[in-house]
This record gives sequence, C-alpha cells and structure tokens, in this order.
Amino acid sequence: MSIIIVFVLGAFAGALVAHKIYQHRVDGIMKGEPRTMKEFIVRRLDRKLHLDPNQLEQLRAIVEETHAEMRKVRKQYRPQIEEILARSQEKIRALLRSDQLEKYDKIIAEHKKKRENDKNIMTDTKE
Repeated sequence: MSIIIVFVLGAFAGALVAHKIYQHRVDGIMKGEPRTMKEFIVRRLDRKLHLDPNQLEQLRAIVEETHAEMRKVRKQYRPQIEEILARSQEKIRALLRSDQLEKYDKIIAEHKKKRENDKNIMTDTKE
C-alpha cells in the first residue's frame, strides 16, 4: 500500500513540475517576452519544416528583424493606447459605487505595475 502512495505522490509531483514549466513558457509567450516568443516561432517552424542549419540561421535573422520592426510600431502607438485605456478606466470608475472604487483602483494599480515590469523586461532584453 505504501508503495502505491509513493508512486502516486511521485506522479503527482512530476505532473506539477511539468505543469509549472509549461505554464512559465506559456506566460512568457503571452506576455510577449521577446526571447521566449522568438524562440517559440523558430522552434515551431523548425520542428514542422525540418530546416537545415543555413535556413535556421536565416529564419532567426528574419524573426529578429520582424520583432524589431514590431517593437517600433508598438512604441509609436503606445501613447494612443494609453489614452484609450485611461478614458475607459474613467468611464468604469464613474459607474462604480464608493465601496467598489477602492478595489477597482487597487486592481488598476496592480495592472499598471505589472505592465511597467513587463515593459522593463522587454526594454532590458531588447531581443
């Protein structure tokens, strides 16, 4: 009986670790972390197309160039996006009761802090 419990606990621990690793990778992709996103694209195409080393090198250069161009576009439109978000947040604040405003402001502050951290990660790595 104890061997079964140990086996089940081991399987559970392994599944948990695998899930955390997968979640970390998915989070990196969803956050748009440059290195993670670029490697995801390269690996996926390499796996599906069986690229030779020369093609792989060229693909990496194309993905890097594309990422740099997209970063410039995002930077260009960021002020407009921030304005739209600010207007939306003010409209939402206007419909909330006073007991909800404090919670909402806390949610917005946490989200803003997370966006700033994400932005710092992207500008620090510049990949």
